[in-house]
Amino acid sequence: MMPLDHYLTAFRSAAALASEALSKWLGRTVKVTVEQIDAMPLEEAIGLLGEQEGTICGCAMGISGSLQGILVLLCDDEAGLALAAMLVGREPSADDRWGELEQSAVVETTNIIGCAYLNAMANATDATTAAMPSPPWFLRDFAPAVMESIVMAQPLSGESVFLTRTEFSIEGSPARCSLVFVPAPDHSGHPTGASP
Repeated sequence: MMPLDHYLTAFRSAAALASEALSKWLGRTVKVTVEQIDAMPLEEAIGLLGEQEGTICGCAMGISGSLQGILVLLCDDEAGLALAAMLVGREPSADDRWGELEQSAVVETTNIIGCAYLNAMANATDATTAAMPSPPWFLRDFAPAVMESIVMAQPLSGESVFLTRTEFSIEGSPARCSLVFVPAPDHSGHPTGASP
């Protein structure tokens, strides 16, 4: 498997690219920072995220081509609504609810982050062919159900999951999220883009 520090470098490069892209999209300063990355079995990640009470939300994006897997942006419901409010130019409020506009804002954010991630990962793994993202889809449910839907979308029992602590800051207002990458194994059993 590719060393963990290579993945950390890739995620941090992706965060820098995403910060630039989101700043241009919103017309104001956005900072996305990856504070830590951990590799763990899929079951452990499900248990870790599944310990959260209440609903969680986020978006998932499938990846095919030279890099294969699934990339998921997750946060608790309150942080997700706060992020969505900031993305659509409102101050977060306790009355915020998930409407079509809020969901679209988070989906578009995941699309921007996902494309930045693919570019960074391609550089980190010396990929020679293009990696293609699927359109992101919105997720919202209790944590175990969300993680189950991710597993069902790409069943990879026993493979490594890369779980990061990611912070978004839009004009000084933070929204903490987790970025989960589940790499697909190649025919040799190693995650695509990784070396034995």
